[in-house]
Amino acid sequence: MRNSINSKCSAHFLSLPPLLLSMLLMGISLLAQQQPRPARRPLPKPPTGARGFEKYTGKDVTSRLIAVAATREVVAPRRPLAPLEGRAYNARPFFAWQASFGSRSYHFILYAGDVYVDKSAKVVYEKDVAATELNYPADAPAIEPGNLYSWRVSTASANGKEDGPPVSFRVLAGAEAVELKQAIEQVQLTSPKTTADYLDLANIFENYGVWYDALRLASDLAAQKPEDADAQAYYDALLNKLDEKPRP
Repeated sequence: MRNSINSKCSAHFLSLPPLLLSMLLMGISLLAQQQPRPARRPLPKPPTGARGFEKYTGKDVTSRLIAVAATREVVAPRRPLAPLEGRAYNARPFFAWQASFGSRSYHFILYAGDVYVDKSAKVVYEKDVAATELNYPADAPAIEPGNLYSWRVSTASANGKEDGPPVSFRVLAGAEAVELKQAIEQVQLTSPKTTADYLDLANIFENYGVWYDALRLASDLAAQKPEDADAQAYYDALLNKLDEKPRP
């Protein structure tokens, strides 16, 4: 009996005039689009509130701020897509930089300490890379949590090479690392599965001022989900934060 009723309803639906049928289907589609999205889970933040990505400390801060501000007004070849002083959670960070027109490869260099302050800073790792990004390899020298590192990329030129500006970072250690780990566990995002999960995790990293991990997730999602408007919007919004006026 139920199958008979369903068959009759389907027949009446398909017998509607084409214009009326088209308008009806359009109305159904619009109603579906207007349905509210499921509420997003509340995401943890540090007790003192969300942290910014930029941190300005140490020597020559004023001159570095001026230099950074100048490069942010235009597309700067070899400029790291990272704050002047950043944080990472994963001890194998994701590095990315702006392309240099005409360059087919980039020479990535990781230093122990801040090479901007200490020109003789020890080179920890270097590698020629064809792309404008690098996932720090598992077989590269270990990055020690809590220690200060810096990095830059250079390209070949008629004069030998052209260096991009250096930026520094630390991998979280001690209480900071524990605090973030607990925040991730609190919302059960240690093993994200959906796009929404990954976006939530990226937002947590952002709330805690952990640039390198937020960028890794945003970049991966933008590449893997080109049709996902939320993933693309988050990636663009994250990069735009590098162009915001730095806080003194």
